[in-house]
Amino acid sequence: GRGADARFHVTTTTGGAASVLTLMEDYLQTEWPDLDVWLTSTTEQWAVIAVQGPKARQVVAAVVDGVDLDALPHMGVATARIAGVEGRLFRVSFTGELGYELNVPSGHGAPLWQAVAAAGAAHGIAPYGTEAMHVLRAEKGYIIVGQESDGTATPDDLGLSWSVGKAKRDFVGRRSITRPLMQLPGRKQLVGLESVDGRSVLAEGAQLVAAGAPRTGIGHVTSSYRSPALRRPIALAMLEGGRGRMGATLMAPHPAGDVAVRVVSPVFFDPDGVRLHG
Repeated sequence: GRGADARFHVTTTTGGAASVLTLMEDYLQTEWPDLDVWLTSTTEQWAVIAVQGPKARQVVAAVVDGVDLDALPHMGVATARIAGVEGRLFRVSFTGELGYELNVPSGHGAPLWQAVAAAGAAHGIAPYGTEAMHVLRAEKGYIIVGQESDGTATPDDLGLSWSVGKAKRDFVGRRSITRPLMQLPGRKQLVGLESVDGRSVLAEGAQLVAAGAPRTGIGHVTSSYRSPALRRPIALAMLEGGRGRMGATLMAPHPAGDVAVRVVSPVFFDPDGVRLHG
């Protein structure tokens, strides 16, 4: 978020904060040392609580002052008084539900947690953990960096072309993603998988092969769960030419025998984002 003309607040995945800062510092010192820029980690200065779900706005409204929540769009950020202290409010979601992240100085994290719990009691609020979040994000086709992606995947491979500023004159990685090999239609692309039998949960890392011979690997399962919302197993995978294989039936070899899978969209639940933008 841009806090002022010359001040930016960068948020990352929690476990990646140090590595992202290191990479930015490396670029600053080795590639653009002429820039009048300073990088400072503020990770330990903030406590962050995510409030997600169809009643998130009602809960957040009870603890936040100074922000028109109806006018704050998805991916919006605002300064606010949160549970009585100055903080930052982000409207973001890694669950596919209407969601907010409340940022307060770290010493106020516990009181904020208690305030959110109290505000949500009438709505049946409950804490959710990492495993629940992983299922929720997979139902929406949201990737985990380092799980769906690796050092060979491009934003387009992952269905994230929208995140690349094509109108920019230059940016880190621009030369790499415009090389001819990065444009080939047969590259591994993010897809969804459904077990044809409707009950087999695929093993993460399982290889994907065409039905019949030859049994040459053409992709692999990156994430696999049983979806409570859909009441069936779902999986994400990186598959050669995946976007051109929608509806195809493939096989996923397992020790107990091959599992037939159908290639589908990686967005399994609420594909139009109605819940996210509610």
